[in-house]
Formats: sequence, structure tokens, C-alpha cells
Amino acid sequence: MKKILLLGNIPNPNNTKTIGGANTYTFEILRGLSKTSSITVDFYQIRHRWNKFGQIIDYLLLFFKLPFKIYKYDYISIHATWDFHITIGPIAVLISKLFKKKIVYHFFGGRFHKIYNSYPKVFRWWLNKTIFKSDKILVETLEMKYFFENQGLKNMVWFPNSRKSSKNKIQAKNYQKRFVFVSRVTPTKGVDYLKEASSLLSKDYTLEIYGPLNDSYYNSESLKEYGYKGNLKPSKVLDTLLNFDVLILPTFHPGEGYPGIFIEAMSIGMPVICTNWNSLPEIIKHNKNGIVIPIKSSKAIVEAIEYFNEENYNDFSKTALRMFKKFNLETRISELEQFYNG
Repeated sequence: MKKILLLGNIPNPNNTKTIGGANTYTFEILRGLSKTSSITVDFYQIRHRWNKFGQIIDYLLLFFKLPFKIYKYDYISIHATWDFHITIGPIAVLISKLFKKKIVYHFFGGRFHKIYNSYPKVFRWWLNKTIFKSDKILVETLEMKYFFENQGLKNMVWFPNSRKSSKNKIQAKNYQKRFVFVSRVTPTKGVDYLKEASSLLSKDYTLEIYGPLNDSYYNSESLKEYGYKGNLKPSKVLDTLLNFDVLILPTFHPGEGYPGIFIEAMSIGMPVICTNWNSLPEIIKHNKNGIVIPIKSSKAIVEAIEYFNEENYNDFSKTALRMFKKFNLETRISELEQFYNG
């Protein structure tokens, strides 16, 4: 039986800084792999300190601990965000290679190929000799996969954000003009434009906002007049979505890949309003499983919201549910199990 050491971060419900798409997906991957019969998985939490300098301490500890931990494993499976790729990530790969371990390296988000392209030649060479020498490179978007394949890399695998199939579905025939935002409440997620849009909607629409608040920009009390309801525990997200008709995320966040909340919405047959940003149109097809709008436009948000009605909503919902099949977590877990046993 193959032994896997999985490096990553998972959410701590008591610390909002740990709650995010990448950490949630890592948790789902870990939980899914733990149920398989052909491999055993141990987990190493990369970050324990989420304060200003805590990341440096955690990365240094990983550097010193990793050589003493990996000797008994067949695969080192690394699941990380861009800041790890350019700091301790290459070192972790070199250490693993030194011990002749096979490596699966998972890139979260949809931006790293753009960051990579801006680096000096010597830094790109360093990444090519370390991280990109992993046995499998899992990338979230097709855009990123094609970019690196054009650089001559042959070990790229499209590994989109995924979620478990939900037993519950929304009542598509009971459209009630209820819209919801679930994400980090920060300017680059389009919150300011959502606030403007909410003031332009008629009273028969409901628009509510959920997520960890960036208190450098927003005050929870003042945001309540725009429908802010606080943060959600990961276990409560689907139950909350079931109370609404459409998910809306007018993001222009630089690192946006395939938001996990999109996958969760589709798993219950919920359409999505999103922006034409990064690779989001790869997952939300305009006028099929949602509406794609320009970034930074409250007018476009209002027009998209008002486009939904009792006549077209059922078709949107059915298409969303059908497209979820591409992002079913069971498929991703099966792929990983095959990699480890391959």
C-alpha cells in the first residue's frame, strides 16, 4: 500500500484567516483520500501561525522538519498557493528529490502562469529545475495548463476545483428573486459595486452578503444595510445557498481561479453571476449556467440580476447541475489515487 505525505493547509473554524477556497479544497482532498483503500495518507499542516511574521517561522520549520519526515513515504503531495511556490516550495521539492520521492505538486488559483511570465529568466530557470520537475503538476485552469504546455512542460494535469455532489437541490420552479454573495468581503471581490447595485434594485429583490470581513475596508455594522449577514462556517455554506436562487461574485481579484463557491452552487443547481475575469468563463458559460458580466460595473450587476425570471430560471438551473459533473470531487480523488498508484 502506497504511503502519501500531504502538505497543505486546512481551515480552522475559529480563525477566519484560515477560511478560503484553497484551504477548503485541501480539506476535501484530504478527507476523500483518507477514505480510499489502496493508499494511506498522513497530513502536514504548513501554516500554524497566521500573524504578520508567522508564515516565515512556519516555512523555516518545514525546511528543518521535512528531511526527518519524508523518508517513510512513497509520494510527497504538495497543495499550495503562489506564495509557497516562490519561497519554500522549490526547497521542499529538492529535499523530496534528494530522498528519491515522487512528487505531486498542486497549484491553487488561476494566476501563477502570469506571475511566472513576469519573473527574471534566472528565477524561471530555478522554478523549472525544482517545482516543474515534479512527477505531476496539477493546475486549476485550462488557461494555465496550455500556457505551461507551450513552455515545453509535459507533466501538466487539469485538476479543477471540485466539491462533493449534494443530495439537496434548489427548487428551480420556485424562483423568488433571492441573490447571495459568499466569499471574502474585500474590495477585489467586487463588494463596492455590489453595494451600489443593491441600492438600485427594487424592493422585491433580496441580496445578502456572507463571508469573512476585511475590516481594513469595511465595518460590519455599516455593511448590514447592504445585506451583510456575517461569516459562514464551511459546513453551513450549502444550507445557506439553498435559501437563494442565484450566486453572485463580481470579482476582479488577481489570483482568482475556479472559486469553490461556484462549484458548490452548481452542485445544487444554482446559476452564477460572475465577471469576465481570469479563467472564470471556463466554468461559467454565458446564458447557460449563469451570466458573465464586465468587471467593476454596478449597472452590469443590476442588469444580470434583472435578467433572471420565472421563465428562464429553470433552464439555467438544469444546466448548472449538468455542468457540475465536470467538477465532482469523487472524480478528482480517483485521479489522485491513480497517480499515487501509477
